[in-house]
Amino acid sequence: MADGRRPLVSICIVTGRRIPLLDACLACLQEQEGAPDFEVLVCSDGDDEVRAAVHARFPDARVCHVSRALPGAARNLLVEAARGDVVFFLDDDVTFGPGLLARLAELVEAHPEVGVFGGPNDTPPGSSSFQEVQGAVLASMVGSGPVRRRYGRHPAGPADERFFILCNLAVRREVMVPFALDLICAEENGVLAEMSRAGVRMHYDPELVVYHERRPTRRGFAQQMHKYGRGRGQLLVREPRTLRPSYVAPSGLVAYGLASPALALVVGPAALAPLAVYLAAVVVSGLWIARTLRRPASVVAAVACTLVLHLCYGLGVVRGLATRRPRVEPEVLSWAGPVTVGDDAVEPSLRPADAT
Repeated sequence: MADGRRPLVSICIVTGRRIPLLDACLACLQEQEGAPDFEVLVCSDGDDEVRAAVHARFPDARVCHVSRALPGAARNLLVEAARGDVVFFLDDDVTFGPGLLARLAELVEAHPEVGVFGGPNDTPPGSSSFQEVQGAVLASMVGSGPVRRRYGRHPAGPADERFFILCNLAVRREVMVPFALDLICAEENGVLAEMSRAGVRMHYDPELVVYHERRPTRRGFAQQMHKYGRGRGQLLVREPRTLRPSYVAPSGLVAYGLASPALALVVGPAALAPLAVYLAAVVVSGLWIARTLRRPASVVAAVACTLVLHLCYGLGVVRGLATRRPRVEPEVLSWAGPVTVGDDAVEPSLRPADAT
């Protein structure tokens, strides 16, 4: 925005060294139809190509370069600089249709009592067979349990932190609280839990949808699930009140699986009954996913992905519970362009507030 008007929406994107994905996301922003006034803010890890890529699409966008920062700290910098009434967090690897921002504006106007808005992140069209199976597993009850709403379309209505993920999350500035500086992942869950305790209302809308790039390899998927679990484990240490049984169930499954041979020797074959029930549920879910995708051969990949999800997430939670990362203060290298507040140009603060 070059005319000085206050935007309704501040788009906040944290990016790494993947320019093609970032450019595709920015191209989608350029193609928005009937969108409210919005601004673009991007924080990168010091990659010099990011600034050129962003300004090629949005010359007035503000780009922050940092030499170090966990995702929450980087997002805090963008929130501090944002001028919009609504802060809309998008990942650099999402794409979306031309009506996304118009839909967000409709929801913001229709629900003045709501402070948080979000929707699903679907598998992008044209994804590989493995990526489609991966997305279907994440969207399944057996795969992700109560957080499956993040990965597939469900009825609109009141929601809580289980419905949302940071690749597609909008928050009114007036209720926003800082992200934690020491979480490797799951930082939005801590913020959402804090806002929930403060009585902030949240709304899920299936039409507020983005397409989130799935991991292209099995190893990448395993690493992602481990990271998700590790972040959740760190958050449980930091905020024990965020504990739900479903978050530690995969860790319990891993522990039970490791102990099952000894249990069978001591208790007998009956000790393996829960394991048999679990494996049966995974297979049934795999069959359902293969049927939904209309590819019978996908059942093997669906079963494998579900098992990898639970194993890696469960181990990640344990690792997060056992290790605590120190706070990482972001070292800001530069801002491309001043931060405008009203009619005055000011430099943004270089130290975000810590989350409580």
